[in-house]
Amino acid sequence: TWYDPDFDRVLIEQSIAKQYGVLPSEQENLRYTDWAKMVGGLMDDTPLGRVVAIRAETDREVVRKMTPDQRDIRSEWAKFRAGSKTKEVHQEQMKQLQAMIAGLFGR
Repeated sequence: TWYDPDFDRVLIEQSIAKQYGVLPSEQENLRYTDWAKMVGGLMDDTPLGRVVAIRAETDREVVRKMTPDQRDIRSEWAKFRAGSKTKEVHQEQMKQLQAMIAGLFGR
């Protein structure tokens, strides 16, 4: 399959560590629902938050002034999204993402 369930894994781990001061791999007793809340509450000043802001930018002038690294982030995201055009693919992606999230805590 073209989908890589680890697409944002490192960014998620780094963001949780930065914001909450914990490493996902060291949280053996943390339930998946609690972990999902932590991810859902990640702020803009985390690695994932900054990347999401770059991916979501729509202002052409801002995009034009982006650095080569920021443009690479946008390009990688566009390629990733280009493969998720069907509902079935999207549902499969969500299952794989949930499995990856659960796997961060050894579940």
